[in-house]
Amino acid sequence: MNTVKIGNVEITALQDSPFLMNPRVLVPEHADEMLVEWGHQLDARQLLMNSITTYLLRSEGKNILIDTGVGGRRRPGMPPGKLDETLAAAGISPSDIDLVIHTHLHIDHVGWNTIDDADGKSRVFFDRARFMIQQIEWDYWMTPEMLAEPRNLHLVECVKPLEGTGRIDFRTGESAIDANLTFVPTPGHTPGHVAVGIHSAGERAIIIGDASHHPVHLVHPDWQVPLDGDKELAARTRAKLFDDVERDGSTLIAGHWTYPGMGRIVRLDGKRSFQALSIG
Repeated sequence: MNTVKIGNVEITALQDSPFLMNPRVLVPEHADEMLVEWGHQLDARQLLMNSITTYLLRSEGKNILIDTGVGGRRRPGMPPGKLDETLAAAGISPSDIDLVIHTHLHIDHVGWNTIDDADGKSRVFFDRARFMIQQIEWDYWMTPEMLAEPRNLHLVECVKPLEGTGRIDFRTGESAIDANLTFVPTPGHTPGHVAVGIHSAGERAIIIGDASHHPVHLVHPDWQVPLDGDKELAARTRAKLFDDVERDGSTLIAGHWTYPGMGRIVRLDGKRSFQALSIG
């Protein structure tokens, strides 16, 4: 398994699904530049291989899952996820998960919250887990107007069923999750987007959610992404995030970068670069 230790916290990368990224979709205003800079990683169609990766944390005796991927249902333009299989390969059943933390509520981060049984009825997949969500994120998305939009069907299927279960813990801004984990506000992609900071036994890491979709942002944090709700704020958030990670020497964990997305920021020829960890 792709597992690292940060102090007393064990982190395992669990891939829900690989996916192909088009630079002209990611950074349309700078696509030609990206095609040149990342030409060595492009396939014949000029696409880049990326990932939808979730992370299983073992902290203070609990199993904590950071985001739940795209899920097993068919979604437009996305392959079905396989988190159920990767969890099983890690020796974890859905009932073993104590806490699910959502960095935000986009389709590829909440998909396995629920599943459809053979009789067509939906149920919460992680049947014992509590779910931790930022209050501002919930309030933004879970309005009648948002739920009525066809593009937000995933909210109806995967988030709305949590309401009324008594299993949601709403949080506001920067706050401790446990003795090792902290919410780090990283707004811009969505209003309540957060990263998860890890500080244990003198070591640091941060799981960045969708603050960045590709390491091209290490050099160009200002390159705007159409998927970001507030593009200028997202760019400022990326710049500060990478400054902080480089200064602190933290391990950077990025769920959409090439699987497993765990490494460090280093300088090559004066520019920031991502150095993947050698992990087991």
